Amino acid sequence: MNKKISIGLCLSLIIVSITATFAVTMVVSKQIYNGIISNISQRSQTYESVDEISKIISNYFYGTVEDRSYLNSALVEGYVNGLGDPNSVYLDAEEYAEYTDTLEGGITGVGVETAYDYGSGSFVITHVYEGSPAAKAGLKAHDVVTAIDNTTVTRGNYSALSEKLYGSRLSSVKVEYERDGETKVVEPLLGFSIPSVVGNLSGNVGYVRITGFYKNTAAEFKEAVAKLREQGAESIIFDVRNTSKGSIDYAAQVIDVIVPAISDNIAVAKDKNGNVYKNKVYTAENSSVTMPFAVLINSYTAGPAELFACDLRDISQAQIIGTASAGVGTMQELFALEDGGAVLLTVALVEPRGGEQAVYDKVGITPTVEVTLASGDDSNLLLLTGEQDNQLSTAMNMLAA
Repeated sequence: MNKKISIGLCLSLIIVSITATFAVTMVVSKQIYNGIISNISQRSQTYESVDEISKIISNYFYGTVEDRSYLNSALVEGYVNGLGDPNSVYLDAEEYAEYTDTLEGGITGVGVETAYDYGSGSFVITHVYEGSPAAKAGLKAHDVVTAIDNTTVTRGNYSALSEKLYGSRLSSVKVEYERDGETKVVEPLLGFSIPSVVGNLSGNVGYVRITGFYKNTAAEFKEAVAKLREQGAESIIFDVRNTSKGSIDYAAQVIDVIVPAISDNIAVAKDKNGNVYKNKVYTAENSSVTMPFAVLINSYTAGPAELFACDLRDISQAQIIGTASAGVGTMQELFALEDGGAVLLTVALVEPRGGEQAVYDKVGITPTVEVTLASGDDSNLLLLTGEQDNQLSTAMNMLAA
């Protein structure tokens, strides 16, 4: 049986719903800022400003608010952006889920790596992972992708379109590509777990590239190093150029795999008062690998990758080769919000094995051997030939000798 309600009651319910939504947002926002702004008068001024602008908009805004949830998210995002810290960000519910999924399981997709070649204007597949849907569909390195889901790839949209090649949902993506003058179309499935560690051997020098520090990275790293040693590697190059994703927790796990056990810590996180943050003291206790190391870094090496490079230098005497790193030496923590989103907030300074004098926040890590790429372009490392990647060749020559 259908029941009718009066227009007045309907309007009342709408008003109550909007008021409740705004109230929840204000509670969430206050929880964030109460921890940041300790001065009560400053806090009160912040709330009064928000209330004032809300009244002005309510009385004078010529238009309607079409998406209340967007307005609420923008309010919280504005609070966090006001900190002036590029490493502290607001994540909406979708971004929050994607961030945690990546951190806990790594990156998923069809199983390819790509790069845009500005010289030829081509969107190139640089690597296809063995056993991936992309490999099973017949895609190979050096294939030129011309369209994704029926949209032609251009210099302006390649970055956005490349996102379609990643994701955990079990659906397919249409990829049009060219090889040897012939155009083909395939539809590989998404959902393949892309390794964060890849390795190979050249002579007696091993090479390991780390693309992020996730929950599964330490296990992948241990397996890659063990395989190289079995194959006869006598030294290893670790490549963390353009690597910034992941967490300090997981970077410490990777470091523990490779460095010798030491009585002191390999890193400690300290809050704004100089105290250890939530018992974040990292130690090296597991088995280690003793051989010459080199670590490749550049201006895009940041956060957990910088800790990795710094500790290998200070504990295992690794040579650091390349250009100065980004200088992101802080720890971020996720705080879930009632609206389904989260705040990724900078909560501590990371102090590496070398102590206060080794802190790299805002200054970066200076390489022991500075080498600038001959191409002058750090963004498309995967397109470089052996001759162009003189950072890698320098490391190879040093370790081979």
